Amino acid sequence: MTKLFIAGGSTYFRLPDGVVTANMVETQRKIYNGSFEFTPDQKNSFDPLDIEGLVAFFREYVRNDKIKELKNSFAVPDLSNGDTDLFFKALAYQFESFVKSPGQEAEGIVAMQYQHLVDHGDEPSETPIRTKYLSDSVMVSPNQVQRHQVSCHDKNVIHEWIIQNRGNRDWKGRRLFFKNHAEVKPRAVSNYVDIPDTPAGQYIKITTSIDARRHEGTTVCHWVMLDDQGEECFPDSKMFDFTLIAAFIYEPRKTEDLA
Repeated sequence: MTKLFIAGGSTYFRLPDGVVTANMVETQRKIYNGSFEFTPDQKNSFDPLDIEGLVAFFREYVRNDKIKELKNSFAVPDLSNGDTDLFFKALAYQFESFVKSPGQEAEGIVAMQYQHLVDHGDEPSETPIRTKYLSDSVMVSPNQVQRHQVSCHDKNVIHEWIIQNRGNRDWKGRRLFFKNHAEVKPRAVSNYVDIPDTPAGQYIKITTSIDARRHEGTTVCHWVMLDDQGEECFPDSKMFDFTLIAAFIYEPRKTEDLA
């Protein structure tokens, strides 16, 4: 824990001569096992937080034979193609999110940040997702299809969400809402999709059907999660969005159809 603090740029804990002894780490040990909370002074000591320093720390101290297991615990796919440093960077951003949070919890962003790093490198990602409930967190499967190539004749485009309740709050009475349905031409079979009651940690799979007729071009279908009071659980989030790319496809009629 001492070395983690130092790697992240904090000067809160000292490491005389580079040596850690048992009588130096009582506080650190209690932080590690959860009996002590991170104090505001400890969080403020990461100013600025050293992301690359944390990546180097994880690279040194996370055993190679534990990386796949650690990825699985965060629902991160094991691509096995030299992506380990991207995963470590996602862990560092998660720690940064915790340091910046006002309490002892933070939005689970490892899978989201990892996928962003895989897709876009170090380009800035969207602002960390806000939550209505501090103990709430969600992950939409990074393997989910988010762009559908369709024709202007398709009236039954199926979109599937694979969602995990990543927080400590059970979901009850929630649903997804097609928020921009009045502004776009595609029509859903329903503007609401019920979410089954979902305990913390569980995955769910839900679908909707979209009528993509009567338009061409690219359309973003913006969906949000509502609680049982009809309020957005993750304000400003775009994680439930998907895109329809519709083109007119000329299909010549067969000779027999003209008879």
